Amino acid sequence: MSISKFPSVVRMEDHRRQSAAKEASQRPDLFQGVPIEAPSCPQWLSAEAKRHWRYMVKHLKEYGLISRLDQGSLANLCTYYARAKEAEEHLQEHGEFQETPNGYVQISPYSVAFTRYSKMYNVLAKQFGMTPMARKGVAIDNPNQTALDLD
Repeated sequence: MSISKFPSVVRMEDHRRQSAAKEASQRPDLFQGVPIEAPSCPQWLSAEAKRHWRYMVKHLKEYGLISRLDQGSLANLCTYYARAKEAEEHLQEHGEFQETPNGYVQISPYSVAFTRYSKMYNVLAKQFGMTPMARKGVAIDNPNQTALDLD
């Protein structure tokens, strides 16, 4: 049975949605209906991932784009950053190719790891509005939120 057969229920639901949207737009502490607040940093993150966590939380909170619900995704993002950085540092020191014990030259596993972690980082970065294209889709309805400028 379709809800459209109950016009009073449809009107009540429309009114509820409009009221909730109006209330959310008048609350400066909300982004997309969720309170703006920094999630706690997981203890299991590496030191480098924790440094990136602090950097990201500072900026995402400043622009009103983070909530406690983002802890898992942000932890993954920071982990991928730390691992990509570690792989890149190894590549800078040892090069992108390595010689096997049989004398063959092959691409370094660190090059493969860097590519993998960078791709995973970029997927999550888009979800946080951290790429130029992703920022186009960030709607800032709250007048207390500032323009997104990560320079």
